[in-house]
Amino acid sequence: RLLGRMKTKIIIVIPAYNEHKFLSPLIKNIRKFTKLPIVVVDDGSQVPLKASNCHLLRHKINLGKGAAMITGADYAFNKLGATHIIFMDGDGQHDPRHLPDFIDHINQGFDLVFGSRGQSRGVPMIRYLGNKFASVYINQLFGVYVSDILSGFRSLSKQAYHLLKWDSIRYGVETEMVARLGKHKSKLKFAEIPISTIYIDKYKGVSILDAVKILANSIWWKLY
Repeated sequence: RLLGRMKTKIIIVIPAYNEHKFLSPLIKNIRKFTKLPIVVVDDGSQVPLKASNCHLLRHKINLGKGAAMITGADYAFNKLGATHIIFMDGDGQHDPRHLPDFIDHINQGFDLVFGSRGQSRGVPMIRYLGNKFASVYINQLFGVYVSDILSGFRSLSKQAYHLLKWDSIRYGVETEMVARLGKHKSKLKFAEIPISTIYIDKYKGVSILDAVKILANSIWWKLY
């Protein structure tokens, strides 16, 4: 593949909202594994976030995770000249020790790399089962299976970003991305890699109501 011979420029993008407690330790931990540039998008935190040794962008009001991811991705690709981005959550749940594996897959020519959690200790059972149901459901609807559809630890090439750019501004973004992949899977090379997750708050993330909204939106994604 031509992509595999091109020089890559990878940038880490972190959407964050009120993550004052976790952001600085996360960035320090990332620096143990890579010197890649980091873009942090403060999505209208009540008190502005502070982050050293990175590009810090800020929404004046809270727009939602999906919107913050677009802001960060657009900046990385259009302003910083990225060829690929790696999304990480700002709450410390994504372990930076997996970054070298993402980088390795990107350098092998993968357009998308999904970090997938197994049923490891600490994963709430209802979340694990709900995640598996969503994976099977999206596979039936769009013909693409990603075992951990809700994981936010993932990478995209510039081409993948333009093909899969999402409308969801909140928690539906990860699922919509996979749904759109179903329509473009012949154009994109993708893979999954195993990751561990540090569950700091087992109640944080996609709620039952969020899940219902996401499943309802999937019909629109199918028709659109």
